[in-house]
Amino acid sequence: MSSLHFLAILSPKPDRVARVEEIAESVSNYVKENEPGVLQYQWFRTGTEEKPKIVVWEQYADQAAVDIHKSSSKLAWLIATEGKESNMQEPIEVLPLEPFAGWAPQS
Repeated sequence: MSSLHFLAILSPKPDRVARVEEIAESVSNYVKENEPGVLQYQWFRTGTEEKPKIVVWEQYADQAAVDIHKSSSKLAWLIATEGKESNMQEPIEVLPLEPFAGWAPQS
């Protein structure tokens, strides 16, 4: 079975980018230490100063790894933190990706 890929798109408020980056570090460290089924979990900056975007590229070994991530206490913390702090301009969008062309290194 091939791995599963997702792209999460975050739109932080311009004055909340630093806070979102702090949250990203915390979540990334947790995923690395506690979710061995996550093959790739990288956060990227894009957009402009007025309309910042953060993109998270996620790759999972299988559906079980996705389910573990979705039910993790750290993801629940991220969602609760956003509810309390209102760091985003728009809701977080998570897109499943289906590779159809190109190549990637084999692990």
